[in-house]
Amino acid sequence: MTTRIVINGKEVTNPVAKAGLIFGFVFIMFLLSVVIIFVLLPLVGIVMTLSVSFVVIFMATIIAGITALVLSTTVFSWLFGPTDFRIEKTHRRNY
Repeated sequence: MTTRIVINGKEVTNPVAKAGLIFGFVFIMFLLSVVIIFVLLPLVGIVMTLSVSFVVIFMATIIAGITALVLSTTVFSWLFGPTDFRIEKTHRRNY
């Protein structure tokens, strides 16, 4: 991974620990969004049905996005043959 995680001045180099930290942060943000949608919005006066519809709309768009990605990857691989997808940094820092 090219992601640098520095905690208390020390860089985390273990890829499993990096992945665990990233998934942990994603899970924390998921919990925060659940609290906002299902607790704070109803307290402010927005009906719970509207909150559930937000979640359903978000889930539908995520599923549609994943489906479009898989479909476009399949179609492009049929048309142009197998390809790979890479992200590389053009300017690397030397430490």
